[in-house]
Amino acid sequence: MIAETTMHPEFNTIFISLHGFAEVTETIKEVDIFEAQMPHLPLKEMSLIIDCSDMAPFKPEILPVLERCYVLYNSFKHAVLVNPVKVVAKSQLQRVAPKAGFEGKFVDTVDEAWAIVKV
Repeated sequence: MIAETTMHPEFNTIFISLHGFAEVTETIKEVDIFEAQMPHLPLKEMSLIIDCSDMAPFKPEILPVLERCYVLYNSFKHAVLVNPVKVVAKSQLQRVAPKAGFEGKFVDTVDEAWAIVKV
């Protein structure tokens, strides 16, 4: 999977765009890096947008990692995920969220995500 991260300090937002298929080992490594950076950020004042629109479905082995991510995302003021276009990937994302207690939002477009965090 390709992950592109950009900071938008004017909106106190981290924007991550995900593309393609997630390999288990690489995903765990990236989540570990992300989690290690979190204590250094004022998360309750920050928003997170993850554009999953170009993401492929997951292997079942990745779902526990996704659950871990949702717990991390709850640390942000806003956590907004843009739904994948692929129906199976969208179903996977939304099915795991309740198990992890994810409090963020799912939207269908990047514009909808920005509308939430710019409030």
